[in-house]
Amino acid sequence: MPPVPTWLYLIRHGVTAWHKEGRLIGQRDIPLDADGQAQAEAVAATLAGAPLREVVSSPLVRATQTAEVLARGRGFEVARDPRLGDWRLGPWEGRNTAEVATTPDFRRIIAAPDERAPGGESLRELARRARGAVDQILADNPAGDAVALVTHGAVIRALVLDLLEAPLESYEAIDVAPGTITAIAFAGAAPRIHVVGWTPSLGGQSWPRS
Repeated sequence: MPPVPTWLYLIRHGVTAWHKEGRLIGQRDIPLDADGQAQAEAVAATLAGAPLREVVSSPLVRATQTAEVLARGRGFEVARDPRLGDWRLGPWEGRNTAEVATTPDFRRIIAAPDERAPGGESLRELARRARGAVDQILADNPAGDAVALVTHGAVIRALVLDLLEAPLESYEAIDVAPGTITAIAFAGAAPRIHVVGWTPSLGGQSWPRS
């Protein structure tokens, strides 16, 4: 018999007004807009049948709002872990995303993941703190459990690369939109990534199982 896995569902929070304005959010505490709330409801409907043991969230409001919808009616409170917070991008936060993405400084921190964002943190530091949260959650949850982590696109992208032991320089090769699900099973020596950035419909179809 194959080992029974522990499932992690990595949920990117729903969309905000700043996403629509094309602005980098980072540590800014921007709430979901109406579309983001609808995305949270779609994720919750999709995972309604998943036997979640806990929901752990970034402490930023856009994540906790999404997490509260997911945890509703499950009989436990949402846990908050600052290690799941968004990439700290210093003075870039609030600026136009497309403009920042083409600056030499941003290109440098993607090409050299140990280089820090100005006034912020490096991509390597982001990956390490997020992996620390995941490792603790796995240690606290035995085989057969399922846990949802509600976090941010940068965190999920860095975690997927870290779990695959892939270079962080491939960060931009992964796309994780707001309101999506990334599903990873942990059993034995290596994680098995089943899907990255899967978008539930607003009808809330059930989670596909393989």
